[in-house]
Amino acid sequence: EHGAQDTALETMDATAKAHIGIQKLLQAEQDAAEIVAKAKQDKVARLKQAKAEADEEIAAYKAQRQAQFEVFSKDKLGDSGAHSKTTQSATEEELLLISQQVAGNKDTMMNMLLQSVTEVSV
Repeated sequence: EHGAQDTALETMDATAKAHIGIQKLLQAEQDAAEIVAKAKQDKVARLKQAKAEADEEIAAYKAQRQAQFEVFSKDKLGDSGAHSKTTQSATEEELLLISQQVAGNKDTMMNMLLQSVTEVSV
């Protein structure tokens, strides 16, 4: 009887060891899956951080280039407000000069027109 009992214990012991081995494999697989998932999360976080840093660098570069363009534009085209005022002032001066010339030549032009209309050539 002792032999059968020992064999039964050995069989149960082997089954328990196999069960423990399977549990260890399942645990190792779960641990590996968690490590892979964490690595993926870390990679996504690093990519998001890199994108945010790149966006900041792009925004800073755009701002720098815009500032350079504005300085260049001011140098080449002048301040648009001052340019508008200068143009407006020059236009007003021209109109005033034309009005003065028209007023000064009005009588002469009227006489010339009347003379050309009333003169008859044969």
